[in-house]
Amino acid sequence: MLNSLLNFLIKKPAWSLALFLIVIGATFLQIQNFSLDASSESLSLEGDNNLELYFDTQKTFGSDESLVISYTANEETILGTKQISHLRSLRDDLLNIEGINSVISILDVSLFESPPLSLIELASDVYTIDNGKAELSYIENEFKNSPLYANNLVSTDLKTTALLIPLATDNPEILINQETLKVIIEDIRLTMNEYRNEASLFLGGVPMIRNDAIAYIKNDLIVFSLAVILAMSIMLAFFFHKIRWVAVPIMISIIGALFMTGVISAVGWKVTVISANFFSLLLVMTLSVTIHLVVRYREISSNNPDATSSELTKQTLTEMIKPCTFTVITTIAAFVSLTTSNVKPVIDFGLMMSIGVMIAFVLSFISFAIFTMLLPKPITASHPDQFLVLEKFAIITDKFGKRILVTLILTMIIAFIGVSKLTVENSFINYFKKDTEIYQGLNLIDKELGGTVPLEIVFNDIANAYWADSSLRDDFHEVHKFLDGIPSIGKVLSIDTFMQILKKSNNGKTPNGFLLTLGKNNMPEFAKEQILKPHISDDSDQIRIVARIKETTIGLNRNQLINDINNELIKNFNFNQEDFYFTGTFSLYNNLLQSLFKSQIKTITSVFIIIFILFLFIFRSASIALIAVLPNVIPSLLILGVMGLANIPLDIMTITIAAIAIGIGIDNAVHYISRFQNEVLKDGDYLSSMYRTHSTIGISMFYTAATVAIGFLVLILSHFTPSIYFGIFMATAMLSAVIVNLTLLPKLLIIFKPKMNNQRLIK
Repeated sequence: MLNSLLNFLIKKPAWSLALFLIVIGATFLQIQNFSLDASSESLSLEGDNNLELYFDTQKTFGSDESLVISYTANEETILGTKQISHLRSLRDDLLNIEGINSVISILDVSLFESPPLSLIELASDVYTIDNGKAELSYIENEFKNSPLYANNLVSTDLKTTALLIPLATDNPEILINQETLKVIIEDIRLTMNEYRNEASLFLGGVPMIRNDAIAYIKNDLIVFSLAVILAMSIMLAFFFHKIRWVAVPIMISIIGALFMTGVISAVGWKVTVISANFFSLLLVMTLSVTIHLVVRYREISSNNPDATSSELTKQTLTEMIKPCTFTVITTIAAFVSLTTSNVKPVIDFGLMMSIGVMIAFVLSFISFAIFTMLLPKPITASHPDQFLVLEKFAIITDKFGKRILVTLILTMIIAFIGVSKLTVENSFINYFKKDTEIYQGLNLIDKELGGTVPLEIVFNDIANAYWADSSLRDDFHEVHKFLDGIPSIGKVLSIDTFMQILKKSNNGKTPNGFLLTLGKNNMPEFAKEQILKPHISDDSDQIRIVARIKETTIGLNRNQLINDINNELIKNFNFNQEDFYFTGTFSLYNNLLQSLFKSQIKTITSVFIIIFILFLFIFRSASIALIAVLPNVIPSLLILGVMGLANIPLDIMTITIAAIAIGIGIDNAVHYISRFQNEVLKDGDYLSSMYRTHSTIGISMFYTAATVAIGFLVLILSHFTPSIYFGIFMATAMLSAVIVNLTLLPKLLIIFKPKMNNQRLIK
């Protein structure tokens, strides 16, 4: 079947091209359906019910999907006449934006101490700045000291306030359409630009983080994919010195990456932050296969200058099909290992890339055959590919074997020290550079307006008892005070906030009985929506406390914080573990981070076991399989060690790098050992075989590594920190993998001289 396909491609390249273009074109048409996902589901774990609890909580207490505009007065406080007028104009213009139904600001919120209201007055009317009933002489004191608004809606110096723009839908599981959200945010930013003359404005909120993350990812996909292509083109031009050997590999790589994009789009597979670099990876995977084909084609052409184009093409594809097939299998094994993770987006990424690698392999062979047959036969050079670096690697392997082993042992020791320091603590704000609006806005909201990311604690089967039991109300007051005293927590809002407002309206006495019922039942609906319904539900019999976390807290340890709160509620407040649960964006993200360590260990262990078994099948030798696997532990450990020593935490993107590094390294090992095996079978001289292998397959290995490494380094220009780290560590993985496979691997083969199988992988 393989020969039939090759014969068809070689003998009828025009027909092959026509069929190829039809298939490619049909797939490319699906790219218009491509979409990115940064929703709560992208933070979910397999088998974890926290996401379901999160949605249930949103249904009960209302959605937390709100945009936040921080407004800092340039001169006077926000309560100055000029600022009030300016703020009102901004709010009204925001309300004119399609898709925005309400804006909550200091102008609209219910005021309970301006003037101080009795319980009867509080229950009978609504006092706001906007309706003119509030007395301005009291407002400053209320915003400074209110348990509801201080360090929440207004900063303590009265220079900064927030405008909240709710984005809730009837069903919290159905978020505002991503494109609609994008348009709303763009319109908000255009409106904000008209008001920057009187105030400093920043946009924040979880929906904005999601929108901007998607925007950065899209930008990276487009801009940096083009930059990667340009960088790789320059490197190929430097190595091959011919337009043909630049254009063909680049064109094949682009076709492969776009084809997989079309497949993803056709099946409705959404790309997340974790899988955002799939396009660049597919460019790399396809280019790697194609470079091996190009180098082998040029080598055969140099040795057989009179061969026809069809003979050269067929011989190249026939000889490279086995080693390339094996490298594809081992690469797929590396990506399949990601499916052992507990993180759903990581699992999806592993499956996505497994399919993509297979597609890249098939398209590379088909495209290479078509292009080489349609293009005129290139002029043959006597020595087309010679590179001094490869000679140096061979000499180092031959003459300095002990130094290689010592160096690599020391590297491993340092790497293990670094791995022991590896953490998973990260924050949303650190995903963005400090000069970006998103960073500056989140930083300001964090420091002046009570924190950014909400941690929610929901207590079950207690709401109805709360109204009847004064001691229970006292307990919740103490819980509120405890949370409020934690340095990493900014603003705490709960049913106790409502009770403190009632207490102030009752001459400083906590209301009971009739007065409590009066305050609870007769408060105007507008006020209830603000301070009562988000925190207690008689229908579900639940109470919710919302604590906003300061993401900028130095040394913030999410898991430790949640565990400390959990233990305090059980030990000192006598709640049972089943009485409450943690939810909210902070909890979802923490669950994800805590799974990363386990996922990293599982994926690395899985990939080595799978690849060792595959090597036993490929080379039919346990010693060769072990020799091939051991050096390729180094790139992944080196990356993790550097991360630990540099205090760079594992995150949702860097967790995939170790498995990818192993896959890349194993690819090199398969190609090297395959060629080395065939060279040894010629004369039985392991040392000479090493020199010959370096001068043949070593060239394509080095070309691929150098080209791809330069391409990935382009990502350091991104505004999205995970993409920067991904680019740096992928370049490190490529270079370290080719170095160990051109030094340590051949040295181990020379030292142990494993018996080579008579079945040649390359003729």
